[in-house]
Amino acid sequence: MILNNNNRITFGSFLAYFVMSAVISPLGVVSAPIAEHFGIAITTANAAFTWLTSGVFIGTLIAVFIFDYLGLKKIVAGGAAIICLCIASIYFFDSFRLFTLALSIIGVSCGIELSAAAVVIAKLYDAKLRASMLLLTDSFYSIAGVISTLLAGVLLARQVHWSSAYLLAFVVTFAIAAIALSARYPLTRSQTTAQGTQSAREWSRWPASVHTIGLAMLVYLVGFVTIYSWVPNYAQQYLAVDAETASEVVSRLFLGMFVGQLVMFVLVLKFSLRVLVLLYASMATVLTIFLWKVGAGMQLEVAMLVLGLVTGGLFKTVLTYGTTAVAEPSAKMVSYLIFYAGLGTAIAPFVSSMVVEQYSMPGVLKFATLCYLAMLILLVISSKLSASKSP
Repeated sequence: MILNNNNRITFGSFLAYFVMSAVISPLGVVSAPIAEHFGIAITTANAAFTWLTSGVFIGTLIAVFIFDYLGLKKIVAGGAAIICLCIASIYFFDSFRLFTLALSIIGVSCGIELSAAAVVIAKLYDAKLRASMLLLTDSFYSIAGVISTLLAGVLLARQVHWSSAYLLAFVVTFAIAAIALSARYPLTRSQTTAQGTQSAREWSRWPASVHTIGLAMLVYLVGFVTIYSWVPNYAQQYLAVDAETASEVVSRLFLGMFVGQLVMFVLVLKFSLRVLVLLYASMATVLTIFLWKVGAGMQLEVAMLVLGLVTGGLFKTVLTYGTTAVAEPSAKMVSYLIFYAGLGTAIAPFVSSMVVEQYSMPGVLKFATLCYLAMLILLVISSKLSASKSP
């Protein structure tokens, strides 16, 4: 019965990442229809998703402290219910302001849900299995990206209202709520210690590598979100592909990521996390160059697929590498690392839109390469700062 319960809450944690991807991945596909529907510029429609990503950032910030007051069960079930209500409001109310408000609330809830999912996995599994399980969350994120972008492209090509792209996220979120209400969750550290001051003092005991790894996650997410936000529009404007093909370009990235995560799932059980993190970060940085070097839609699809294969296991491997900086990562430390990812996701649409306005769409893809390069440099610094023993 205990094993079955752990399997259910682990699966619910995987679904949390599926929902986040199902909400944000169609960004590049739905931004043009949103702009046309509300009569606004495409850059304005794209930048509107800053409300979503800023909400994720706020949610990850709240998650750093919320486990001191609420249990995982209440957090997961309540967050899922709020997401369902907000997605439903997008369907029933035709207002751009309400749409942006709903995006922000969905973002806050998703940010908390993602942190809760990572905490569940960190509590249930040791370091080696933790890496593999966190990689599986990325697999769910990636497969959701494949399904949601393809679904959005198919629906929009058939003139279905753009908001239908979020039906998948609604259904899966409802499933998360059902799992949470029927399962038992582990206690957070603050609930199992007699002195609340211990949780506050732990900040000062974290090694410096925790912070540099967090920064690496931040710049990586800025570059990653920039790529799948602008590649569809880049493909249509500069490579003359249609809307449905442009959505397939993004799906190739997530398909490659899904396969890459399965490969990394095996590799983390056999090789050092540090070696894998530095190797994959180096390859991913080089591969981003091909996105703005290719001259045809088919070449771009191949470039996105290969980038996905290499990028697939990178984020969660870096996150796991960060959690191994201490013997037993607390809920606060895991949430702190997720916070950096939330911040990167939050600022990416706004920053990338500014880059496009100041330079061009090819320019924003070059900016993504710079983000990946910054990630690599920070990871090298983290490796130097970390303890001599490899995780």
